[in-house]
Amino acid sequence: MKRVGVDEIADGLYGLPLGEFTQARDAAARAAADPATSKAVKSLRKPTAAAHAVNLLVRAHPGEVGELLALGERLRTAMSAGGSSDVRELTEQRRSLVSRLVRDDVPAAVRADVVASLEAATADPDIAEQVRSGRLTRPLSYAGFGAIAPSPSPRSTAAKTPAPEALDDARRRVLELAGTADDAQRRYEAAVRAAAEARQLLDAAEAERAEAHREAKAAHAEAEKARRELGRLERS
Repeated sequence: MKRVGVDEIADGLYGLPLGEFTQARDAAARAAADPATSKAVKSLRKPTAAAHAVNLLVRAHPGEVGELLALGERLRTAMSAGGSSDVRELTEQRRSLVSRLVRDDVPAAVRADVVASLEAATADPDIAEQVRSGRLTRPLSYAGFGAIAPSPSPRSTAAKTPAPEALDDARRRVLELAGTADDAQRRYEAAVRAAAEARQLLDAAEAERAEAHREAKAAHAEAEKARRELGRLERS
């Protein structure tokens, strides 16, 4: 009989519906072929709702996730080379691909964390491998990439070359600011959606108010008509 390893068991567990994870993990630990495997399986952590959503995306859309991670490699290369136009173009491609992945399949309550995890996978190769595994237990984040302004042309070919430490610090600063910009963009988009929903609610409330006003006006008119009729009958 073939022995089932921890990796194979974990792959199965992290693809299950979230509510079934704990019971299935404990059952798999009890059924393990040896104590070491049982202990390793028992230690597998239940994923959060956002991490579970990412794991399901990896299983449901492996081609698109692979495309996103490959795009991340090109984005990191462009970032290191200082090609600002390439970075802008690849960043737009990333946003489009992430939007396609999270569309309506991802619950709104965890969508921001799922987006952040997918974007983090394009920024860091270690995070990319964690996402690719389909076994996240929590959402991931990173400073992220964003569109950057074109670098100024060098004033002279004889200009002093910056120290490697200064270049590393500058690149980290760009990544931090780009990540902040990405976060702000997500908050802006969420605010736009909230404002649109609020306008819809306001429009519905205004329509209900107008309808209630019409009904009240008609009821007052009917009551006045009834009072006049009563007065006529009393005088006759």
